Amino acid sequence: MSILDKLLETDLEKLQNKEKKTYEVKRLSEILGEPFLVTCKPLTQEQVAHIGEISKNDMDMHMNTILECCEVEGKPFSHESFTSKFGTPSGKEVVEKMFRAGEVWALYSVVNKMSGYGNNVLEEVKN
Repeated sequence: MSILDKLLETDLEKLQNKEKKTYEVKRLSEILGEPFLVTCKPLTQEQVAHIGEISKNDMDMHMNTILECCEVEGKPFSHESFTSKFGTPSGKEVVEKMFRAGEVWALYSVVNKMSGYGNNVLEEVKN
């Protein structure tokens, strides 16, 4: 059976795997006295295009990626429970108040790797 035949027989859901991964923000875990876990999922093509359109600079791109792909206990950072607690009009300000710059970058990096951006995505085949 050829690789093309195998691809064509593979369930589309399996090819479009929407896995989620959970990461601990250690600084917040120490403050809260229990693990502070952020669930991240990969970007879709549509989200990549949208984030590219609305982001003015790299930091905007990092923030918008986190707002699109990260959540805590099933709630995105733009959820009313976060915005009311932090007294902010949007999730962007919640992320700015909650996380340090390096933590924002780390979450952004996690999402990017899950989305296929990174070093070990393609491998050259030598003849």
